[in-house]
Amino acid sequence: MKPLLVVILLLVSFYAGSRWEKSKTPSSATTNSNGSFVVTKSEKPELAFYVMSFCPYGNQIEEVLKPVFDLIGQKADIRPQYIFDKIDDLTTYCQSRSGDPSQCSIYVDNIVKNKIPNPPFTTVAGCQKYIADLNKSCLDEKSYIKTNNAYYTSLHGRSEANQDIREICAWNQTDDKKKWWDFVLKVNANCTAENVDTCWEDQAKAANLDTNKITECFNKEAISLIEKEIALTEKFKIQGSPTLLINDVNFPPDSAYQQDGKGNLLVNGKTITQDQYRSPDAIKEAICSAFKKAPKECTTVLETTVLGTTTSAENNCN
Repeated sequence: MKPLLVVILLLVSFYAGSRWEKSKTPSSATTNSNGSFVVTKSEKPELAFYVMSFCPYGNQIEEVLKPVFDLIGQKADIRPQYIFDKIDDLTTYCQSRSGDPSQCSIYVDNIVKNKIPNPPFTTVAGCQKYIADLNKSCLDEKSYIKTNNAYYTSLHGRSEANQDIREICAWNQTDDKKKWWDFVLKVNANCTAENVDTCWEDQAKAANLDTNKITECFNKEAISLIEKEIALTEKFKIQGSPTLLINDVNFPPDSAYQQDGKGNLLVNGKTITQDQYRSPDAIKEAICSAFKKAPKECTTVLETTVLGTTTSAENNCN
């Protein structure tokens, strides 16, 4: 479901299917006065990457991170984390996402003023019906993972939340993380949020994962796994997919971005330009800067080409 708030935000920028906004930087993220990436060093640095299984930018960062994992995944702790929504009051939640029908004349005026192509409505009556349909869809309990006192979902719906859980289960079930990477990249390539509930199993089998164990984990541990992820996203104030934390420090920090796209950051003695922040080599350098004693693999130069288009702090699913 596309919340009306999302639609209105897009009316003044661009029209699309999800929220693409700047993520809030965890308070631990920092650069020093010289524009360097600063992180506490450790014997085995941690890179936690926060994603949603069908956020396009999250999928891109997984592609970017794969060669980093292949290079130093045995020396550093490179692991996925997932972003969920917890809803205590479904009625209030849906009202906040569906929009205010009394504001429909304003919504329609914005569509006309900004010449939005293929708008979801063009009249006040159409807007009111759109809001009513959104609210009805939002209130459908089948759209959520439900417990006695809460509802859980992910930005792109219940199917995405389901797949987030499966990917956590797959990560936890195997010591050979190469199988997890194989599974996730196959899902990214071959499945969609609409068909993943039937598509995932073939991808897991092709990656030599035990689908029965994943299903058993899902059935028994889903809520506890979600709650663990929510605790982490709240602790670090994670808002957008992808968000990368290296030893609990956001990389790159928002302060490294400039509106003209000409920002740069000194990382492990190398100057990284803004268009390369989300490249394999830049992320490798950031992890390597966090070692007390960097391994020899850190001297290897990885690709610097970034998947996707413009790399900026706005390239996130929120």
